[in-house]
Amino acid sequence: MAQKPFEVAIIGGGIAGLTLAIALHHRNIRTTVYEQAPQFGEIGAGVSFSPNAVQAMQFCHQGVHAAFQKVCTRNVWESKQKVWFDYVNGWGESVGGVEHGDVAFSIVNELGQNGVHRARFLEELVELVPRDIARFGRRLKDIIEPKDGGDGRLKMEFEDGSWAEADMIVGCDGIKSFVRRWMVGAEHPAANPSFTGKYAYRGLIPMDKAIEAVGKEQAENACMHVSRFHHPDTHH
Repeated sequence: MAQKPFEVAIIGGGIAGLTLAIALHHRNIRTTVYEQAPQFGEIGAGVSFSPNAVQAMQFCHQGVHAAFQKVCTRNVWESKQKVWFDYVNGWGESVGGVEHGDVAFSIVNELGQNGVHRARFLEELVELVPRDIARFGRRLKDIIEPKDGGDGRLKMEFEDGSWAEADMIVGCDGIKSFVRRWMVGAEHPAANPSFTGKYAYRGLIPMDKAIEAVGKEQAENACMHVSRFHHPDTHH
């Protein structure tokens, strides 16, 4: 199959950027990934994928789906394989006939809970990416559109002083995306991340300690405890 007569630049080499690069490369589309770090790497903890996302992996490339299957974890119990989350009454009292600590309701789908550690998944994806399509240490500084149409190619300036060109630029550069800011304008509400008023705390404990605290069912399967939270600075 002949290579397509245009080139795609992908800004950012995280899970999304590498998945796209793999999909395009295997469709004979010239692709270059520009990553600001000195090597591919992910930060953060786990991430779960919906059935639509898992299906998209298969469409992108079977290797992406195989990488996901290799590192994903699911609920331990066979009866919980289609459970996304059990929502547990954590109010400290009976609510609507559901006792404290019991499952109030569940959300299910065809795949159930399936999570991966971001870094482990990325490590598997890296094995599918040809080394010659990656450029490291490239933090995007500016995008320059062709004047009067020109040859239609976009020029990219990087903070290290280097330049590159492409027919299409795709931003996979995360929450502080330069590409998004360039597209919508620096003053646009979507240009920069903002605090949502929510906090997330993550931690790991040994399974035996989890079972001791909440029992085997909740320790070995995905669940959320639903309750109230009173911030010490909140007054009623």
